[in-house]
Amino acid sequence: MKYYTICLVGLPSRQTIVLGGGAVAARKVEGLLEAGAQVKVISPQLTPELQQMADSGYVEVLQRPYQEGDLENAYLAIAATDDPVVNQSVWAEAERRGCLVNVVDDPQHSNFILPAVVRRGEISLAISTGGNSPALARRLRERIEQEIGPEYGVLAELLGELRPELIADFPEGKERLHAALRVVDSDILNIIQNHGRDAALYYARERLHRK
Repeated sequence: MKYYTICLVGLPSRQTIVLGGGAVAARKVEGLLEAGAQVKVISPQLTPELQQMADSGYVEVLQRPYQEGDLENAYLAIAATDDPVVNQSVWAEAERRGCLVNVVDDPQHSNFILPAVVRRGEISLAISTGGNSPALARRLRERIEQEIGPEYGVLAELLGELRPELIADFPEGKERLHAALRVVDSDILNIIQNHGRDAALYYARERLHRK
């Protein structure tokens, strides 16, 4: 299956609906919450994890089966019920309303698919097999998790903090790129791991301005 990879922005201001209350739905909700989405879960039953999210106020819950019209004003929907008839009804309503929809394990009735994701702070690494093998995507994710540790998230944060200096002090083009790469290609990950964020920021600023 051919697809075009994107990263959605603006989810905190848009309505997201998750149909289903099982373990798969819980995982989808966790990912959406990490992206800052406002999530409504519709399901007659909830896992303990989803119930806890509801009790904590992280998600809105309608504890009943899906009904036609539930996707009104929805920007994105995920159908994760164990009932194919319900999932197909969600797909049909989403198509009529022009809503983004993912039917779990049914890429033919989805207009987007969800990759396996590794998150390190602001860094997101997505792995997809085009729906051919979620198991392979999982193993690749686990391998990347071992290679890309939390220090990369700190590095991304530091580079964001230094970006105004980079833009102000270096002309756009190769000179700016080479200045940034002096930091990225340096020993800064070891500095973060062994000496902490403040020492890494000082080191990164020194590397940035080194000619």
